Amino acid sequence: MPPLPPEDDPDYEMVLADRQASLDIAVNVLWALSGRQFGVCETLVRPCPTGDCGSGYRPGSTWNQSVAPFIPTYEYGRWVNYSCGCDGGSCKAMGPRTVHLPGPVQGIVTVTIGGEVLDTPEYVLEGDVLYRKGADWPSQDYNKPLDENGTWSVLYLKGNPVPSAAGKFVGLLAKEFLSACVGDNACRLPKNVVATTNRGVSRVFDPSIIYATGKTGISEIDMWLAAINPYRLLSAPRVM
Repeated sequence: MPPLPPEDDPDYEMVLADRQASLDIAVNVLWALSGRQFGVCETLVRPCPTGDCGSGYRPGSTWNQSVAPFIPTYEYGRWVNYSCGCDGGSCKAMGPRTVHLPGPVQGIVTVTIGGEVLDTPEYVLEGDVLYRKGADWPSQDYNKPLDENGTWSVLYLKGNPVPSAAGKFVGLLAKEFLSACVGDNACRLPKNVVATTNRGVSRVFDPSIIYATGKTGISEIDMWLAAINPYRLLSAPRVM
């Protein structure tokens, strides 16, 4: 990226804003072109391993107590329901001391029971399965908000880690977006001819080309995208 001007420069805030905008666009474009498969976010779940989820619990057709627990999961600003805590298929880990979290799970942030945070030595994570040591997981009362008696939750990190090379490619793409914004003829992004004059050809960057082809026009980035998303999927596949 080109260096920023001194902070007392009148153009500093504008140049900084352009740089940040270019970075934000590059992150979102590469996330989309890579199949939206990378990224680790905090996820909150309210497991019900015992099937005793309060007298007002109405699970509907998704509940199958004989298979595994039903877990409401807070994702992207809303609660969604996962049967047995898995993204797809049936869970094999079962029992009163076992909770199968919707994965992939990268780590536990906190386990809270009745408003009290459980000490980390009292549980262990194995893959996507959370085991409690020395005691059973409690029942869950969905008629009460979290942190009241009879409620408990798990806050954990869910998703696939971003590959280490992605940071370099974000920087490369952001630099080209910034060049396109200022009309730099050396910009490597694909262009469309939109007008001609007696002084030559004027070119303007058209982002629709990137999404239509699944390529950025930057060879090293496109080789990486071809390796991690060879079929140009819009999102990671899921088994339902």
